[in-house]
Amino acid sequence: MTDLRELAAGMGLRPAGFAGSGADFLVLHAMDDDGVGWILRAPRREWPMKRMGPERALLGLIADRVPVAVPRWLPEVEHVAVYRELPGDVPEVPPEQYFEDIARFLAVLHAVPQEEAARTGIEVRQPGEIRETIARKIHRARTELGLPDALWHHWQEWLGDDEPWPPRSLLVHADIKPANTLVHDGALSGVIDWTDSLVGDPGADFRRLVQRFGRLDELLDAYERHGGTTWPGMRRHVEERIRMAPVDSGLYGIDSGQDHYVRTALERLALLPPPGA
Repeated sequence: MTDLRELAAGMGLRPAGFAGSGADFLVLHAMDDDGVGWILRAPRREWPMKRMGPERALLGLIADRVPVAVPRWLPEVEHVAVYRELPGDVPEVPPEQYFEDIARFLAVLHAVPQEEAARTGIEVRQPGEIRETIARKIHRARTELGLPDALWHHWQEWLGDDEPWPPRSLLVHADIKPANTLVHDGALSGVIDWTDSLVGDPGADFRRLVQRFGRLDELLDAYERHGGTTWPGMRRHVEERIRMAPVDSGLYGIDSGQDHYVRTALERLALLPPPGA
């Protein structure tokens, strides 16, 4: 792995310390001679390494289109994302304006033409593939996570009903949550961590916020007002994606060898109320 401190020093930056990094990336904060903060972000594993080229290209495509700041990577550094810190801070408690701003940001992001996004090299999942991917996860969860029969049958009904499923795939960030957003002066100022981005399920950009804060109807209303396209079953679809969160995290834990994700997922699955309760 690249020595981030050595890389920072070679660029004339003063390392300030490592962030609380996850399993996928090591993140170093640094400062230049003008007091400007910089981020150096290196992949820890092969999977995020493979995504770096498409992520770099995608950020170049959308940086001047979306209404908030996104990282602008230095082009001369290939295997590490190096960029100036974005304005703002991760919100512990998002201000009221945050939810309106998120809805506007998502409406603009989702309007980026699929063809342009696909040319960056990010993954593209068409509507049928979205459903097939989720069906495979549910099947795996039954055998690998001990999915309860009630949830299995409930999700089979969801999979068989056309109305909840998105009629088209859109460019999505896929991991919108407070930890990946920045706020300045009471407004959304930046969105970071684009590694999971793909052309896929627009419902994925609502699930983490709604799981934590509720406000689904409020977010969908604001999204529509700012030009976002909804469909009749979107509300139900987002709700089911939220219900599936323990499955997503549990299978991620299995695939990445992180047992704590699996243990937490099993605990959360055991506590889920029966569908319709």
